[in-house]
Amino acid sequence: MGFQKRPNMEKTKMVIEHEELAELVPHRGKMFIIGRITNASVDDWSIESETKITRDFMFFDKSSDGVPNYACFEIIAQTISALTGLYTREKGLKPNMGFILSVSSLNFGFDFLKDGQTICARAVRETALNNVYAFQAQLFVDGKESGSGKITVLEVTENKA
Repeated sequence: MGFQKRPNMEKTKMVIEHEELAELVPHRGKMFIIGRITNASVDDWSIESETKITRDFMFFDKSSDGVPNYACFEIIAQTISALTGLYTREKGLKPNMGFILSVSSLNFGFDFLKDGQTICARAVRETALNNVYAFQAQLFVDGKESGSGKITVLEVTENKA
């Protein structure tokens, strides 16, 4: 999959459980799917999340007895959203809304995730121009690298008059 860049996040190890994460991402209810943040660094613009697949996971497909790989895109997107939420919280601001502008070279080495599997999403910001950010992302299934891609997002800031 190629992408191996990983900042030294050990110096700033940060674990954020599901309940606290709700303050950082705009998703609620069943749409809020990431389990927890296992490591993050606002200084390095890097983050890792962990999500456990269960039968009541929003995207679980009973006919396939699993979660289709496209659901991993949402896991990655919410992980990135948590990182931008951490940044704004550190600056004393409210989190802004974001939109996906593009997805490129996104691929997964599997078709379905099964009940009980653990997904780790890792994202590192590569570039920033005004309020447009490009992230390189990796996905691990039960510890094995299983996907990667690049996601570009637009952060919408409120104009204060």
